[in-house]
Amino acid sequence: MGVIRVLACMPHFFRRTSAKTSFNNGSNLETVGARAAQFSYSLRQLVAILEETQFHMGSPDRIAAEEVRLLPKAASGDVVVVSQEGENLLAEVSNGNFVEHVLWDGPPRELGYHCRRVFAERAGEYDLYCFIEDDTAILDPAFFQKVAAFHAAFGDDKILLPNRFEIMGVMDGAWRAYLDAPVFSRHRTPNRPGPDELSLPNFDGAVRFTKSTDSMSGCYVITDAQLRSWMTMPDFQAPLPYWIDRGDDPMEITQIPMAGRLPIYRPAPENIGFLEVHHVPNGMSKSPGPYPKVLNVLGPLVEERRRRRSARREAT
Repeated sequence: MGVIRVLACMPHFFRRTSAKTSFNNGSNLETVGARAAQFSYSLRQLVAILEETQFHMGSPDRIAAEEVRLLPKAASGDVVVVSQEGENLLAEVSNGNFVEHVLWDGPPRELGYHCRRVFAERAGEYDLYCFIEDDTAILDPAFFQKVAAFHAAFGDDKILLPNRFEIMGVMDGAWRAYLDAPVFSRHRTPNRPGPDELSLPNFDGAVRFTKSTDSMSGCYVITDAQLRSWMTMPDFQAPLPYWIDRGDDPMEITQIPMAGRLPIYRPAPENIGFLEVHHVPNGMSKSPGPYPKVLNVLGPLVEERRRRRSARREAT
């Protein structure tokens, strides 16, 4: 397999004016600095994975310029941020040298649909097309290799979604808290026909994937064949009227790849970190609902860890 070509598109909005807006999600409940930091982190991680060049440089004070060694890449591509004039943090985060800026004047909650239009304009130019929220980060350099390997093994009639995690903790305690399964009923897709499990060989054993109706991760990746098929469907460029009539949020609907028409797979619990993305604000796991329940589970584990450490100190 040659270098995998990827087009990544990130919708981004931050209300700078005092005008009232229906865009009342967490993005505008934080300070400019906090949101800019989250956006910058997510964007720079993505650019670093998709930039054509990576290199080994050693220690800066011990290496000459001619000793910097370029390293081969398995995936590279382009990053596009879709936003609105004036209502964004691009000035704080991007100079446009590595990221293309596309401005769109439609409803802010439908920015994800304009990302799809960007995909459609460039269909056939890339192997994979990645939609990712502006507060979600891909940290794994092999992320797109893994997606490509999944489709090479199992075809284009299936969707692979990453597992989404947050870093949850208090003081120096930290845990990976995985989200999205199960999701709210309105975010579940029909149980499409397909094997309940799939298995892909890996360097440290087989990776198991399980079929899921949980359709949202803040990120999806589709193949060129899937994109071309989706482009012919009436919901590709705008939400269907009956979705809006029943109260569905376009910003949430746009995260569902292929509108749920294909079976969705995720890495199984024992392989949960095989394909993952980081929800950078780490806010969902700290909300009033799950947080105290998780702490009740973690409490005995923390006490046991303290007991073991105390016993080791006494033994020495």
